[in-house]
This record gives sequence, C-alpha cells and structure tokens, in this order.
Amino acid sequence: MAGIVKSSLPNGRNLSAVAALHAAADLGVDGLLFNSLFDCSSTLDPAELAMVRAEADRLGLRISSILGIVNPALPARSGPIVEAGLGNMQAGIERLTRLAAGIGIHDMIFTIGTIEDRFEAEVSWAAQLDGVADILERCRPVLRECGSQLLLKTHEEITTLEILVLVERVGADVLGVAFDPVNVLCRLEDPVTAAQRVAPHVVQVFVDDAVVRFQENGIRRFLAPLGQGFVDWRLIRSILPGRPTWIEMHAGQFAMAVFDKEWLRRQPPIALEEFASVMAMAAEFGPREVPCDQNAPVARLERALAQCALIT
Repeated sequence: MAGIVKSSLPNGRNLSAVAALHAAADLGVDGLLFNSLFDCSSTLDPAELAMVRAEADRLGLRISSILGIVNPALPARSGPIVEAGLGNMQAGIERLTRLAAGIGIHDMIFTIGTIEDRFEAEVSWAAQLDGVADILERCRPVLRECGSQLLLKTHEEITTLEILVLVERVGADVLGVAFDPVNVLCRLEDPVTAAQRVAPHVVQVFVDDAVVRFQENGIRRFLAPLGQGFVDWRLIRSILPGRPTWIEMHAGQFAMAVFDKEWLRRQPPIALEEFASVMAMAAEFGPREVPCDQNAPVARLERALAQCALIT
C-alpha cells in the first residue's frame, strides 16, 4: 500500500500532526508525508517531534517530511527554511536535517520553485540551479553525518535532465529523486521515458494521474482520477519497483503554448520523441470534458486509494 501526503487528506492542511496520523490510519494507508516539519511542531520542539514519531509507531505508520523550497537565489521562496536557520538558509537546512534524523526521517523532499521562477524571475534559471547546487554541496557534511539524503522532486519547473546534472554535481549519496510523473508532462517529457531516465536515483514515488487536452495555442495538463489518465502506472512501477509511494492529489492545471514560437524558444531542449508522445496524448483525449472537478482535488482520493493497491 502507499502512504499519503498530509495536504491530500480531507481537510488535511488544518489537521494537527496527531489528528493527521489518525486520519491516515483510518484510510488504511501505510504512512504519512508531512508537508513540513513545522506540521509536526510549530516551534520545532524535539520533544513534540518525538511524540509524533511515537504516535506514528504506535499506529504502525511510516512517516517522512517535505523540507520545502530550496532556492538561495530567491530566498523569499524558502521562508520556513530560513526561519529554521534564524535567517540563514544553510543553517536552516542543516537544522531541519538533524531534527528529522532525530526522529528517524532521513529522506526529506524539496523543490526549487514554480514555473514562474523558471521563466519570469529576475534571476536566471541557470543561476538558480547553480545556487541550489552550491548550498547543497555546503550541506553535504551534515547530510552525511546524519546518514540523510535530500530528494529533489520532479516538479513542473524542472526537467529530469537538469535534475540528473544536479545529482551528479552534488553527489548521489546525499541527493536523490522523488519521482512525480504527472509533473514531467509540464516539461513535455513522457512519464515512462522520464522514469527510465532518473530510475537509478529515484528513492520515492508520488501517485496521481493526468490528461492532456488541446486548447488555444497549445495544450494544458489537467488532473484525472487514478487510472483514467495517461500515466502508465503499471509500466512505471515495473521500472521503479519497491520504491516507497505517496498518494498526492495535485491541483495545478498548467498550460503549455506548444504552438507559440516564442514560448518554444524559451523552453529547455525537448526530445522530439517525447514531445510527440505528449502531443499524442492530447490527440487521443480530443474534445472530451475534463474528467473531474479540478477545484476539488481531494474528491479524487477515494478512487486513488482503491486503485493504488493495484499498482504498488
């Protein structure tokens, strides 16, 4: 079975850590991914964190946590991490790493930003990636000391090729991948090919589904009930067997202006075969209505729980 992201629980963002653990247990999942260590203790009190760990153990649930956004070039994006470090992002990462390790979490997940950060920020995307690599290199001694590894999530703003470059630069012992296939569609990558590309470094997997539909000047990714979209989960699981899995009910509907020359010019290199694969998805979907209410992501949860057992 899979675990679940706290924010994907019904009313999950408003639940206390203990209430979220009980809600997860009631759903029959095997774990809970907190959206932040601050979800476990607003003051990062080690005693409160230990209490959450103890309750998870009592309920038989594995737990992990999202670190947050790591982007020294845009520090406002990394507010909670900077707060944890009393104004210093590196100190925040190192403190959170040690606190997480203290309750048995050695695999925190992070992202770099948003699509807007890639294309609209005053700081170039290349400079943002360099900043991320630099700070992770400086955190490497603490990560190794704690026996911990940060996991960079395949998110809508970053390509899997860029992730591989970061892993090679920082070191695979301290930087791994959390594979989220519905997001690679936003970079015009085929989910199965992307899984093959990053497979040696994938530590955790996020489960959801999506469709692609034509719209004026391009295509748009919409979320879909699990098993009703274009993510070939059976094939992906054969590529990534045995990885811990998290159910996440995504919410974003991202547009890709694939018929706009200027938009295409600003994209990273796109493999023709993968571009064709994504376009074929849109052609197959055709003019059908979007398969679910995009404003109610948790409404897809019941089907996700039922279908997840078939692919994990």
